[in-house]
Amino acid sequence: MGRGKYFQFESPREIFDELRVASKGGKADYFGITYEKIDKQDGVFWPCPTEESKGTPRLFEERFAHDDGKAKFHAIEYKGAAEKPDDEYPLIFTSGRIVHQYLSGNQTRRIGFLVQQCPEPFVEIHPETAMKYKINDGERVKVISRRGEGIFPALVVKTIRPDTIFVPYHWGEELAANQITNAALDPTSKIPEYKACAARLEKIHTRELPILGEVRKGTSLNEVQKGK
Repeated sequence: MGRGKYFQFESPREIFDELRVASKGGKADYFGITYEKIDKQDGVFWPCPTEESKGTPRLFEERFAHDDGKAKFHAIEYKGAAEKPDDEYPLIFTSGRIVHQYLSGNQTRRIGFLVQQCPEPFVEIHPETAMKYKINDGERVKVISRRGEGIFPALVVKTIRPDTIFVPYHWGEELAANQITNAALDPTSKIPEYKACAARLEKIHTRELPILGEVRKGTSLNEVQKGK
């Protein structure tokens, strides 16, 4: 890229040490974080301004980052999602992260161990909802919104609300959660409303088996089939 003279590092440690110096004195100061301290403490929370500091496990425990040390609260009017469930699309669809992948997955989906933990996206469904749609844990189902649809293996769990379904967003193309989400913009921040829209489930017939991955082991108890 023609900038090699500005990047004359021989190891990741040298890069990290330069970043330590660059952050010194800032709000996110991690000058005091070293490789040795990370190993010794099993991780270090910033800010960590000196090599003697152990870091800051709880940010703003004593005071907030204002001159008076107090937090600032602003009352706002709650307006709710732009699209709400109805008879045609009765469920709330939401998307988000899982611990084994990062953002688009462009980097983490290249790492074998992480892929083994979760090789493909899934749709989390509450046992009551799964029973209503006659969906068994592990079978592929279709998730449909007004904008698009996707086919995912069902993960039947009690950790989600009966009126809500969840799909992680770390995959693209036909596995992309954003085929389903709503691009309506927040009137103030102009951020797309990718976290809430109306959707429905459709049971399909397919012989394609889910790729469960290590993360599925022990997660779902097949609650529908057990009648729980």
